[in-house]
Amino acid sequence: MTLLVGSLTLMAGVITSVVLYQSYKQVERISINHTLNVARIAQRSISRNMELLSLALDSLAWRYRHTQLHRMPPQQQLDFLLGEKIEAGYIVAQGIIDADGQRVVGSPVLEEIMPGNFSGRDFFDVPRQDTRDALYISPPQAVRLERRAQVIVLSKRLVHVDGSFGGVVFMVLYLDYFRQLFEAMSLEKNAVMSLYSVDGVAYMRLPYDEAFIGSRVENAPQLQHLLAASAPAEGSYFTRSRQDGVQRLYTYVRVPQTRWVVFIGHTKEALFREWMRMFYAVVFLMALFSTAAAYLISRLREEFFRRSKLDQQLEEQARTDKLTSLLNRRALDDALQEAWHKCQRNESARFAVLFADVDFFKLYNDTYGHKAGDYALVAVSRCIKAAVSRHCDRAGRYGGEEFVVLLDEADAEGAVHVAKLIIATLQGQKIPHERSPFGRLTISIGVACLERGIHRSIEEVVKAADQALYQAKREGRNRVRLSQAPAEMAPAAWQFSSASS
Repeated sequence: MTLLVGSLTLMAGVITSVVLYQSYKQVERISINHTLNVARIAQRSISRNMELLSLALDSLAWRYRHTQLHRMPPQQQLDFLLGEKIEAGYIVAQGIIDADGQRVVGSPVLEEIMPGNFSGRDFFDVPRQDTRDALYISPPQAVRLERRAQVIVLSKRLVHVDGSFGGVVFMVLYLDYFRQLFEAMSLEKNAVMSLYSVDGVAYMRLPYDEAFIGSRVENAPQLQHLLAASAPAEGSYFTRSRQDGVQRLYTYVRVPQTRWVVFIGHTKEALFREWMRMFYAVVFLMALFSTAAAYLISRLREEFFRRSKLDQQLEEQARTDKLTSLLNRRALDDALQEAWHKCQRNESARFAVLFADVDFFKLYNDTYGHKAGDYALVAVSRCIKAAVSRHCDRAGRYGGEEFVVLLDEADAEGAVHVAKLIIATLQGQKIPHERSPFGRLTISIGVACLERGIHRSIEEVVKAADQALYQAKREGRNRVRLSQAPAEMAPAAWQFSSASS
């Protein structure tokens, strides 16, 4: 039962660990998918707005090439090209630059933030050299209007009718557009959202840090690898932030038609907060279960040992004579059979049997009563126990006032010595017996040793000891008689007279 409970507890622990691991991976997958979806929302918003702004630049270029433009007064030309509310929202300014880098027309604020010739500026030089009709996005740069602000310049190539370079149309955009967009995503506390170009330039990051804008990625091989053109269009990875040192799960998505990549990072604590609560709850329950199982196992062990001890006691009682506490007849027969089988297996093994009978016991009962007779038998059993001290020896009540002692690995001399010791010990008790010629309670003992080739069963050995006992009785009682005793051990009987005791 203990093994079963322990196995069930171990199995429950293994199953729980597997389930927790699977749930952890599931939470991770769900978190990645959710974060990717948020990044895709930002990606689509940026892509759509960049497309609209690119179309606005195309519209500006078309209006610039309009045949009626040069017939208009200067202010009307400006209104026609740029519109009346062009500086609303996140667009700081718009303008047109000719092939020599001179501003043809532009928002008045350009004089303040970008004075002079535009040759040498990236948003002019790149479209001039790139013959594709592509939108160019400049790195972030700081300008000062009413306040210091971070801006980018969007520009596209202008071409003449013959296809030659005719200048650049451009607009200046506040980076606060991306900041507001990212803040609208409602990210969790400690989450980060950033926008990088493929060449590692930072355009925006939440939490916002102006010093971060325009910085370039260095000593970040993993990020540089993801920004490379060969990297997948979207994905996820765990890494530690260069800004705050916090480990996060990052997901990234490339923005089509741009050189930008959107990154969103969530801390593991935020992603797995609910899972950790479940984990702690499961661990707590498993701890309770393990404690309960340990307690149950402990109780089962106690109950097992208690029952084993009880069974042992019951078995002991079933094998023990209630009056004398010696082996009963059944247990004695088992011990004798075991000794016989041992000698059959091992030719060098031997044993001796002592058959004892209390002298004149019927007269003792008639004189002193059966209760006193029981006390006398108990006294005899104690004398036998005192004489038979080896763990391998056995002593039992054969029936009535008869006792049998089995001495393992004993020869005739040793067996007779034990028998004499039993008689002497009982003599020392000086139990009165007025109807005995000895005046006290005595015992006669027959001794038989296993004789190979003569004894064919344990019953014959016991019978030989019994015959030796009756020989001792016939010779006067209170003595030891050896069955078929060797000549050197003569006389065959040893008598204990009352005087000698």
